[in-house]
Amino acid sequence: MGAATDSDMGFGTRLVRVIVSIVVLTGVTVVLGYGGWIVLSLTATIGGYDPKTADGELLRERLLEWPDRNREVMRSNGRTSLPLRP
Repeated sequence: MGAATDSDMGFGTRLVRVIVSIVVLTGVTVVLGYGGWIVLSLTATIGGYDPKTADGELLRERLLEWPDRNREVMRSNGRTSLPLRP
C-alpha cells in the first residue's frame, strides 16, 4: 500500500488536509509568538528568575511587544528601522 497521491484523493480529503494544516500552523504560530513571553512570565512569578536584556529592559516585556513592532515594519514595507531583537 503506497502513499496516496493528490490525483488519488478526492476534493473533500484535500480540503480537510488544508484546513487541518491551517489550524495547526496558526496554533503553532501563536504559541511560538507569545510562548516565550508566557514561559518567562511563569518563571518570573514562580521561580523568581526574570532575565534582562543588555540595556536593562525585562526580556519578557520586550517579547510581549515584539509582534507589534514587527507589524509596524511590515506595514511600512520595510521602510522603518527594524525593531530591537528580543
